[in-house]
Amino acid sequence: MMNRIDKLFREKEAEILSIYLTAGYPGLNDTVRLLEALQEHGADMVEIGIPFSDPLADGPVIQQSSQLALRKAMTLDLLFRQMKGIRETVNIPLVLMGYLNTVLQMGMEQLLENCRDTWIDVVII
Repeated sequence: MMNRIDKLFREKEAEILSIYLTAGYPGLNDTVRLLEALQEHGADMVEIGIPFSDPLADGPVIQQSSQLALRKAMTLDLLFRQMKGIRETVNIPLVLMGYLNTVLQMGMEQLLENCRDTWIDVVII
């Protein structure tokens, strides 16, 4: 069985549209709705950023969206609760991206279990 990312790159060799969004931005409960809309409007893959309080490796736009999502109380736990059942409506590859600090707070094993349960395709730390 071929994974979603391999399938995407085999079926579409050029002009792959990969979008980044920060979980919990612009609204705390917008992530799933945005994933569905992005898929509907042609995104081939989406990278979901885990908000972090000190995102030094990110540019100013992602830093600001992370800060705003955190102020609205977005957490990695909440993201996984929101993403439960995501594969009923979203079939494109989903990449979870974040900083090690956030992953360590949750625990690596729990993160991987949550990714498996929500069918996250890749994690970038």
